[in-house]
Amino acid sequence: RAYAPRMTATDVSEAAASSAIPASTNVFCNRALNLGGIQAVGFDMDYTLAEYVPETFDLLAYDGAIEKLVNTMGYPAAVLDLVYDPHAYMRGLVIDKKRGNLLKLDRHKYVKVAYHGLQRMTPEERKAIYATSFETAPAFTPPDFSTIDTAFLLVDACLFCQLVSYKDDHPDEVTKSYEQIYRDVRRAVDLCHCDGVIKDAVAVSPAKYIRSDPALATMLTALKQGGKQVFIVTNSLYDYTDVVLRHLLGASWLDYFDLVVCGARKPGFLLDPYLPIFQVRQDGSLENAEIIGPQDGARLLQRSRVFQGGNWQHLHALLQLASGSGLLYVGDHMYSDILRSKRTLGWRTLLIVPELRDELLTAEETRHLAAAVDEAYAERAAVEARLQHLEIRRSQLEIDSEVEALLEGDGGAAKAEALSEEALAELDERIAEARDQQRVLSSALNEALCRQHEAYHPAWGRLFKTGAQNSRWAQQVQEYACLYTSHVTNLVQFAPDTSFRALSDLMPHDRAPPA
Repeated sequence: RAYAPRMTATDVSEAAASSAIPASTNVFCNRALNLGGIQAVGFDMDYTLAEYVPETFDLLAYDGAIEKLVNTMGYPAAVLDLVYDPHAYMRGLVIDKKRGNLLKLDRHKYVKVAYHGLQRMTPEERKAIYATSFETAPAFTPPDFSTIDTAFLLVDACLFCQLVSYKDDHPDEVTKSYEQIYRDVRRAVDLCHCDGVIKDAVAVSPAKYIRSDPALATMLTALKQGGKQVFIVTNSLYDYTDVVLRHLLGASWLDYFDLVVCGARKPGFLLDPYLPIFQVRQDGSLENAEIIGPQDGARLLQRSRVFQGGNWQHLHALLQLASGSGLLYVGDHMYSDILRSKRTLGWRTLLIVPELRDELLTAEETRHLAAAVDEAYAERAAVEARLQHLEIRRSQLEIDSEVEALLEGDGGAAKAEALSEEALAELDERIAEARDQQRVLSSALNEALCRQHEAYHPAWGRLFKTGAQNSRWAQQVQEYACLYTSHVTNLVQFAPDTSFRALSDLMPHDRAPPA
């Protein structure tokens, strides 16, 4: 792949406007960030430095979980025949554990799309549960709800929905509640990450499960040459981290990093200041590490750059950071990597959104669908404006007729009433015609929206949109990710002193045309 020349320190939004960098590989900015002021750049590993192949990697967790559900958790043997669909679900969806539903919310937490198991719910069914009244509206937070905020949980979503539908179709075979089914699925998938079902297979054939990227070494080298400390904080243990990064960067992968923290147990790493830290010896064994101040960090780093566990205070001491604002952390997990690091510690954040590339390419390919939606909105708006004008005229005519009748007396009143009835009849006919046009145009608009929706995903539509509103996921990206991009190596296009600048915030009245 040919990469664009790395940018000098400049306004990135201007470069994007001039098409210097394709949108699908650009880095987008929510909050202004000057890389020149960043001392340390850290990375998560799974789904950040390492991009997994969903068709093979996810299948390890899916098949392993099904085997555990049938053989150790009492599910019927027919469950073994279920088939995984790696493209059926997307991040940002919300699981309603008690009801067996999967939801897509807009930024106002209004449920716009809902499935019960594998069956799409009608608008009436959806609104009866989630839009009855403000007082009874759910908060969509744990313990009753769970958000799919990492690609790891897409397997959970697929298996949970399949088992919900299986339970509905075979109530005598699966008597557990939907909530218990969710707990079983979560435990079965989690066990696959712990007992070797996934990691052993990846260790044998990493190329089958991990996409290689030759630009990764270039990007990490450029950051170090730009004066940045480069580190990893990953929840994976050292043995698996070594397997993955040997595949991506070669046997000397550790040379690309100033510090590696494995087994970090995020988000606990970001929240609990009492978690102990251990140094990983060359033979893989652990040694207790005492880090009280920066001097201890420098001493320990001379022995080994690899640690396990610990917390953010240890990390700051090892990097000799005075403030979290001097650290940029790059990750894919909305909660464990982005939300907590920014909200709790003030770290600057870059969210990896692999889906963004396809979303932007689809937007380019379906501009005609977007134009059709805009045209349908404009046509309906024009009819609704005319309808509103006619209804106001009708109301005013009734008022004028009553006033004239009072002023003219009995004889004049009869004449005024006759004229008024004739005018009202004409207006009623025009209003009825406008309402018919409104219904036709609303139907055409819904059809145009459905075509656009299905072009992105047949069930869930666009990742960042729910109807005309930003999705709940998009809202979280705006609030917690200073930057976001489709792939970690997109950073190779930018110099280490680049200044990212956000676009101006606009409210509806800012978009109103001048009078």
